[in-house]
Amino acid sequence: MDTGATSHMTANRGNLTNISNHVIVGSGHNILVIGHGNALLPNSQSPLTLNQCLHAPKLIKNLVFARKFTIDNGVFVEFVDPFGFFVKDLQTGMPLMRCDSSGDLYPLTTRPPTQLSTPSSFIALSNNLWHNRLGHPGAAIISSLHRNNFIFCKKSQHNSICQSCQFGKQIKMSFYESLSHTLLPFDIVHSDLWTSPTLSYGGHRYYILFLDDFTNFLWNFPIAHKSQVYSTFLHFRNHIKTQFERDIKCFQCDNREEYENTSFDNFCEQEGFIT
Repeated sequence: MDTGATSHMTANRGNLTNISNHVIVGSGHNILVIGHGNALLPNSQSPLTLNQCLHAPKLIKNLVFARKFTIDNGVFVEFVDPFGFFVKDLQTGMPLMRCDSSGDLYPLTTRPPTQLSTPSSFIALSNNLWHNRLGHPGAAIISSLHRNNFIFCKKSQHNSICQSCQFGKQIKMSFYESLSHTLLPFDIVHSDLWTSPTLSYGGHRYYILFLDDFTNFLWNFPIAHKSQVYSTFLHFRNHIKTQFERDIKCFQCDNREEYENTSFDNFCEQEGFIT
């Protein structure tokens, strides 16, 4: 396939229909052209035409102007491997033709239709992938699009629960509204320890959170080990006393092992913390 010419060219008059006899100068050389017409590529999945193809009897090889070919037929050319290329439909991306190449050039030689895989095999994706691409629609929408041949899905694919939909589409929180009431900052401080699924660049695996019930202000401290929870809590409490001249009155947590220990229990008892 050559992109240097401005029209398709062929040496075989029998390939053309609607020939118009006139002389046109070829690209780069004065090649005698005795006419032009339209050619058809019959071995593709969809009829592809070569419009305004020049008839030059002395031409050694037929040439195709790639840009004109893609514009006239509404297709695009995809070079996916060093052994050939695909011609695909511009709107759907379905393969219409596969052309193999074993030399330095890419000849426009087509396989018979029976040897070219059906278009659906190239674009048949899983239901879950279509679900993500289309903005997380419901299963009924995916089925409707598949039924009307707008998308192609693998029938053997089993649907799985989408975690993003579970968090993003719920209409209310799964917890009851809190009955606690605070009048000043740090009357109640909530805390929890979150485990990261991946290790951070700084070597942190856990994140301890402190939330003030009155202001809803959140402090986040990354730590490497659970044993650092108590020392991080002491650091946070000292920071509150110094910067805000306040102390924590009530401390709420889930009583997991990071807080259920002797050191923390003794501290709360000595300081009068309510937990």
